[in-house]
Amino acid sequence: MEFRPVKRTTGAFQQSLPPEEIKAVCDRAFGPESRLLSAVELGLGMYNSTYKVELAGQDRPVILRVAPEPGSQFRSEQQLMRNEYASVPWLAVIAPLMPRVIAADWSHEVIGRD
Repeated sequence: MEFRPVKRTTGAFQQSLPPEEIKAVCDRAFGPESRLLSAVELGLGMYNSTYKVELAGQDRPVILRVAPEPGSQFRSEQQLMRNEYASVPWLAVIAPLMPRVIAADWSHEVIGRD
């Protein structure tokens, strides 16, 4: 499996997930039989850690977005991705222009972040 994280300092706001956690997230979303081929961190955002993920059997790559550690977020940023997700039905008029959400997990059972 190819894994390319963005190199950051230890105390940086965004922190990369280790490959085993990316695999665990993919297993939750696509089932334990999913086979992760690559995870390349894009490093373009200012808030979430974002990966282009390729899985065997999928026609196209998917994007994985992971919120920062809860303890590193300001109070106003808490659950920001959840709020974004909750707004999707209100954006139905422009839905064809938006990425389709395949899965969302706020349980923190797989990783300790949204």
